[in-house]
Amino acid sequence: MAKRRKDEIASVLQGAALPENAADTLTNTLRQAIKRDVLTAALEPGARLSVRALAERYGVGATPVREALWCLVGEGLVVAEAQHGFQVSGVDSSRLVHLLLLRRRVEPWLLAAAMRNGGPEWLRRVERAFTDFQPFDAQVGDLRPQNIEWERLHREFHLSLVEGSGMPAMVDLARRWYDEIDRYRRINARSLSVDATGKPDHEAMFELVTKGDQARAVATLTRHIDDTAERHMVTLDDADVRLTDLTSD
Repeated sequence: MAKRRKDEIASVLQGAALPENAADTLTNTLRQAIKRDVLTAALEPGARLSVRALAERYGVGATPVREALWCLVGEGLVVAEAQHGFQVSGVDSSRLVHLLLLRRRVEPWLLAAAMRNGGPEWLRRVERAFTDFQPFDAQVGDLRPQNIEWERLHREFHLSLVEGSGMPAMVDLARRWYDEIDRYRRINARSLSVDATGKPDHEAMFELVTKGDQARAVATLTRHIDDTAERHMVTLDDADVRLTDLTSD
């Protein structure tokens, strides 16, 4: 695993003709590698992040590590503390509830906008994402962190539904919320119940979107998010906001 990370990042450095923005490219590649390890809990919540240790882990110098960590501070995945350096953000039950609330409020709204504004190219992207995801979605019941391909394709399908909204800044925010919620799911994978309803929901959403049935598509997505929230809630015992806050208008 460590060797693969180093190989991925080393590929940015290969060759004599590096692009003018090679430093930015390396920082971004490293940011993505560290972010992936945070989201998959390979770097555990609350863990101290030594710049020297990370430089060795990813096979790079200290400067791009610091730059990548500051980028992740901006994304809320890393915390910088005076005199203490960097550490992986902790997991907070109330924050998860708030993220689920944001997702419930915003994602169906973005889907409605996409169904109004998205054209044929958007529908083709949704179809491609669904077609790629469907074979993996049939394998319900294994939501453990190592099911990387299911996680990736599930994410791509959900994000494809909202990318036609015409509001890229909102989609970027939705992407960040989704990734952070997914981090909680990976961390709590052993405690989460099996997602037995996910596959029919995904099929129904795809069918309703392609038919242009906006009201039912939005309702199905909202119910799907509520079901996901309910599964998360059973793992929480210290949140100061409860499921009723997600579903009350």
